[in-house]
Amino acid sequence: MQRAAKDGPEAIAQRHAQFEQSAKLLPILQQQGMSIIAGTDAGFLNSFDYPGQALHDEIGLYVQYGLTPQQALQSAVINGPRFLGKLNRYGSVAAGKAADLLVLDANPLQDIGATRQIRLVVSRGHVYDRAALDRMLADIRAWVAKQETAPAKS
Repeated sequence: MQRAAKDGPEAIAQRHAQFEQSAKLLPILQQQGMSIIAGTDAGFLNSFDYPGQALHDEIGLYVQYGLTPQQALQSAVINGPRFLGKLNRYGSVAAGKAADLLVLDANPLQDIGATRQIRLVVSRGHVYDRAALDRMLADIRAWVAKQETAPAKS
């Protein structure tokens, strides 16, 4: 973050241009049979990559730059396990497979933004309805606010 904060307008413009050029390749790569895999393990390198939210952002960008909503969803759910040879364990819902589920209020195949309209989550065998999710978010907000107002430790 400190490195990026020191960048001047030219470096920022170059970074944006490079992103645009790379993003425009997505549909071409998809058409040529390349497997697009969503998600990143570079969070420690990117201070603006927030777990959970970042995946919604990423697949939204995939659609913005030319993938279909179905292709974007597959990049997040199926392509990673396929690449790792783990489709026997992940990538679909079936007896004996590991499955975390999102139940949505709208169809992400019609609007990829629907992935943010979460009604219910099943994670590691636990069911979290909207009220439970909202309580978790409120608890996190309260914790962050407390951290921001706590005296700095020397």
